[in-house]
This record gives sequence, C-alpha cells and structure tokens, in this order.
Amino acid sequence: MNILLLYDRVYKHFLRKYREYIFSKKTGSKARLVGNITLINTNIKMGKNVTVYPEVMFFGDGLIEIGDNVDIGNGTVIYASKNGGGVHIGNDTMIAAQCYIIDANHGTNAGELMRNQKNMTEKVYIGNDVWIAANCTVIKGVKINDGAVIAAKSFVNKEVEKNSIVGGTPARRIKYRGE
Repeated sequence: MNILLLYDRVYKHFLRKYREYIFSKKTGSKARLVGNITLINTNIKMGKNVTVYPEVMFFGDGLIEIGDNVDIGNGTVIYASKNGGGVHIGNDTMIAAQCYIIDANHGTNAGELMRNQKNMTEKVYIGNDVWIAANCTVIKGVKINDGAVIAAKSFVNKEVEKNSIVGGTPARRIKYRGE
C-alpha cells in the first residue's frame, strides 16, 4: 500500500474520532459522525447507533431529540426553538440528504420590521420507522406518524398518517405501505 494512502486513512480515522469526541463533550450525546457538521445548537439528546453524515447542521436553541438507529443524510438542517418548539425524531428513522426540518415560522406583521418580529413555534414530531427521502421540508407543528414514507422533494405542512406514503407540494397521501 502506498504510504500516502495509509497516512490519509489514519489521518481521517483520527479526525473522525476527534470530531465525535468534541460533539460528545458539547452535547452530552454520542453519534457516528461521517464528516464535518455544523453544531450551533448543542441542546441535543441522542439514542444509540445514530449516524450523522457530512454537512448536517443542528441549529437554533431548542431541544432536538433523536432516537436509536437513526441516519441523518448529507446537508440536512434541523432547527429547533426553545420557545414552545423542539424536534423529536423517533427510532429507526432515516432522513436522506438535503432535508430541512424546522419548528418555527417568522412573524409577518405589517408595520413592524421583519427582523424585529418573533418566531411562531410549534413542535415537530417524527415517529418511529419513518423514511424522509431527499430534499424534503418539514415545518412547524407537523406530526409524521410511525411507518410513514415521505417522497423526495416533498413539502410537509400537516400530519402524516401511520404507514402512509406521501409526496408533493404540499405533501398528499399517495398510498399506504404494502398496497
């Protein structure tokens, strides 16, 4: 084996272990970090066997709860606000690349500067055994029940039934799993 390839492999191994150690110290949770992540929000509780892929961002200041056996894909952003919001992700859930999960909307009152308006928040709940495909957006107040599948590029703005497959903008039921 070429010595440079060996060096690269060892370097990447230690870099990953270093990132995982720092993540653990900042959040009190352990995860398998496959690459660089952005950790603005350290209010995170994680279960066992969580894998976080490169360029994931944990943002805001509210609680982000992640269950066991969860994968969070490249470039996903999870935003949680402490003012009545939060994000819950259940066990055995897969979130593909480039998803956006947010528990807040910005105020839009007339006569007040946009930058001065408060966020409106409501918890996001994602159940167990859920698959959220690539490029999906899940907004405040949404509950995705157990076993649901969200098709790629969907915009989820209301509750998703158990074991249903939804897709589109806004997301609508296509069918149920097993049909």
